[in-house]
Amino acid sequence: MWCGGILSACAAFGLSQPRPAQAGVTVNFGKDKSFTLGVGVRGQYLTRDPATKDNSSAASAADFRVYMGAQFHRYVKTTLNLERLRDGNWNVLDGILQVEPMKAFNVWFGRMLTPSDRSNLDGPYFLSTYAFPLVSQYPGAWSGRDDGVTIWGKVLNDRFRYTAGIYRGHNWVPGGSNYGEHPLFAGRLEYNFLDPEPSPAYYTASTYYGKADILAIGLAGQYEVDGVGSAQQKGDYKAWNVDGLFEKKIGKDARYGVYTLEGAYYQYYTDGVKDIAAGYGQRDPDYGNVGGINNGTAFLLSTAYLIPYRLGWGRVQPLVRYQEFIYKKDMYGPGHPKTTQFDAGANYVMDGHNLRFTFDYVRYSPAGSQASNAFLLGMQLQY
Repeated sequence: MWCGGILSACAAFGLSQPRPAQAGVTVNFGKDKSFTLGVGVRGQYLTRDPATKDNSSAASAADFRVYMGAQFHRYVKTTLNLERLRDGNWNVLDGILQVEPMKAFNVWFGRMLTPSDRSNLDGPYFLSTYAFPLVSQYPGAWSGRDDGVTIWGKVLNDRFRYTAGIYRGHNWVPGGSNYGEHPLFAGRLEYNFLDPEPSPAYYTASTYYGKADILAIGLAGQYEVDGVGSAQQKGDYKAWNVDGLFEKKIGKDARYGVYTLEGAYYQYYTDGVKDIAAGYGQRDPDYGNVGGINNGTAFLLSTAYLIPYRLGWGRVQPLVRYQEFIYKKDMYGPGHPKTTQFDAGANYVMDGHNLRFTFDYVRYSPAGSQASNAFLLGMQLQY
């Protein structure tokens, strides 16, 4: 859970959004044929940085991404996004063949985000806060992705979105519970009661800075036979969550600002079996869809307010967030151990999610350990 907390999340090993390439540069090759290239970068100054030997303060580039997309036909596209992390390694973030004949029905093949909660479908670039939430613990081969097939669509004037898929799954490793056996099944349903969310495909965001009035409720679930545990002691993996986002422009044209409220509730099940350690048999815990799933209940609640007046080049958005993960009784210690995290800070928004600075105070209380405090100054840029 330490790796799931604020410190590792600020180190950018949290889940992240694989939206189609940011159209920094677009080259057209004829009708329905084009290539786009963009970049994304996040950096921070963090006190008690876990990437240092003694958890000291450090400034670092959290991640660097290259977004690429191509269209070959009216209904056929591809996405290839790469990510370079602090350890110097490059990983394929997304590699998708997209067959998109209509809004109501589309099929994607390759590596992509699995149907899951809003935070995972946001990723750190499209959250309202800088750090990825510790309560969002859906497994993935890399940053919330998995290899498989996804179908998705939008109907009812784009207010209802669905997505479902079959994926390689969790613990595909010698000694793991699911070495070459069972796939992961995942699905999500979402309905927008006010304006449709102005986000592409089945992706989401936790704030739109007043571009629309949002009241969205989502329900997601995942299931995998023998998805957790070791080869000797296996258990089925099940998880579900419900999440909601309310964002309202106050006054005509957001004259009095924009209010945002977000919440999520999670249930994770491991069939009474403790999962193997995160990254078991891999070069690093953050690589590979291996281990680290905990049995428990979790929730998240956050609120923010975008002040309508400009301060210099941008606007200020104060925010508060609280998270809690409660472990299953007597499975990880006596009673119900729990991990909590409280964030309070503000965003300085210059160009939505494309250019934003964040100051955040964090109090992190891991189960069975002493609470710690940290301060974060982060920035993100996408082009």
